[in-house]
Amino acid sequence: MLSPGIGRGAWLVWCALIVAALLAGIVGGRFAWTDRGAPLQNEAALARLHTAQQALEQSRLQLRASEARSQELERQIDALNQRLRECLEELTFFRNARDHAKR
Repeated sequence: MLSPGIGRGAWLVWCALIVAALLAGIVGGRFAWTDRGAPLQNEAALARLHTAQQALEQSRLQLRASEARSQELERQIDALNQRLRECLEELTFFRNARDHAKR
């Protein structure tokens, strides 16, 4: 035997150190990437928020327009119902007049 071999315990220590170094690099890279990506994420979130606010305002305007149309239609229906009642009263009057004339 020319040189003493690396013992089993030393081999495990080296493997553990390599795995720990790799994990530290991955975690550090993840934090560094997240820090660089944070402004982009904030800008994207602000853009989504602005879009959502515009959509909300558009929906509110559509709701107001729908409510106004609904009120106008209800007013027209009331006017038509009133006219229908008047026509029915007139028809009843003419029928009664016809019936009395036949007698």
